[in-house]
Amino acid sequence: MKKNAFCLKSLMVIGCLGWSLSGMAQTYEVDRNRVYFDRAPMPYADARSFVDLGYGYAKDRENVYLDGQVLEFVDPATFRLKGADKSQSHEHRDWQGHGRNHKGYHKTKFNVYYGDKKIDAMAASFKEMEGGYAKDAFNVFFYGKKLEGASAASFKILEGGYSKDAFNVYYYGKKVEGASASTFKYTGDGYGEDAFNAFYRGRKLE
Repeated sequence: MKKNAFCLKSLMVIGCLGWSLSGMAQTYEVDRNRVYFDRAPMPYADARSFVDLGYGYAKDRENVYLDGQVLEFVDPATFRLKGADKSQSHEHRDWQGHGRNHKGYHKTKFNVYYGDKKIDAMAASFKEMEGGYAKDAFNVFFYGKKLEGASAASFKILEGGYSKDAFNVYYYGKKVEGASASTFKYTGDGYGEDAFNAFYRGRKLE
């Protein structure tokens, strides 16, 4: 009887532990041209080349990631996860993400939502753009958050993560300091330039 009770308690502990770990599990998800970690958008990730390596690691053609964060100075072309389980492949990732609600914009007659949160946008003039951007008659939004100071009337998306309005240049939703919007252009492979300076991934090159 004591043996049976001990086995039952052991099973309960194992079951609770398994439930706890599964509840804490954080995964990468790819939805169209967007990549998420634990349902949070990864604006720097390239969805087309993104690979989940398992154990919290992932990479694309530009970066290596750990728990959704970029690992600086790590070359994705040569990075290998020693002893990695190959079950963490694209197919396995798709299976893990099946049935989850990916965040995106949605509007009704009167309101606009990003995921399950209502945002301060005008439904009548709201339209979704590329790369997590959207705008209404007065404001610009990046992954559901208002892009402070951006001019909706002149805002346009460039390439390589860059965008601009009549006054500022942005890189994945962040203002590019020192960039001249009137002359700025994207030149490829993360680079951009204006009449005075060159930029790489949103940072001015000295």
